[in-house]
Parts: sequence; C-alpha cells; structure tokens
Amino acid sequence: MSDPRKGIATTCSSRPWGNIYMVVRNQKCSVDLTEMKPGERSSLHSHSVRSELFHFLDKGAVLEIEGETFRPSVHEEFFIQPGQKHRFWAEKLSFRVLVVSFEEWCAEDQIRHQDDYGRKGEGLEL
Repeated sequence: MSDPRKGIATTCSSRPWGNIYMVVRNQKCSVDLTEMKPGERSSLHSHSVRSELFHFLDKGAVLEIEGETFRPSVHEEFFIQPGQKHRFWAEKLSFRVLVVSFEEWCAEDQIRHQDDYGRKGEGLEL
C-alpha cells in the first residue's frame, strides 16, 4: 500500500498564538492518541490490512520498525506499512503519539509477535 496521503506531508501552519500541525486532511482514517508510561512498551506487532502514521508529540519515545531502532523527535513522523513489525516504548519519560490508521480499523487486524504482558496470540481488548 502506498501512502494514502498521496505524498502530502504534515505541514505546520504558524499563527501568532502558536502552530497547527495539519497531519491528515480529507481522508478516511481512525485517529488514536496513545500515552506510554515510563519503563513500558507495546507488543511487537504487525497489521495485515491497515497502515499507520505515527506522529510523536513528546520526547522520550523509542520506536522499533522491522528490527531498526529510532528515537523520534517532537513532531517526527513514521509511516508503517501493512506487514511491518513494529512497537514503541518509553525508557525514562512518558510520551504521547498520535496514531493515524488508514483502511478499516478492526482489532482482528493486529498480529502480536512478542509481548511483555503474556498476551501473544490474544485478541486486542477495547
């Protein structure tokens, strides 16, 4: 799947009072705000159908995509294709990441490969 944003990257629109980050415009998507606690990490997982755009809102995140590790800066973005194994975690600081999912979002689309909490193979709880 190619980027559903069709090459239109997030843009920053400056105002006298601050900034607006235009992440997605006029797209069918699901948006989650994820908060990670210090010392915790998500499961290593992939999706069969949906792609995800991660837009990091705070410092302190560590992101793994297909075995490669990144330390995202504030407002840095990563696009995850279906099938790519990924997870993120917080070492010392909590952080927030905006997760934009493209295609239909359903719990059954998540495939856990490794999990610190013993949930491998279990369905996603909502």
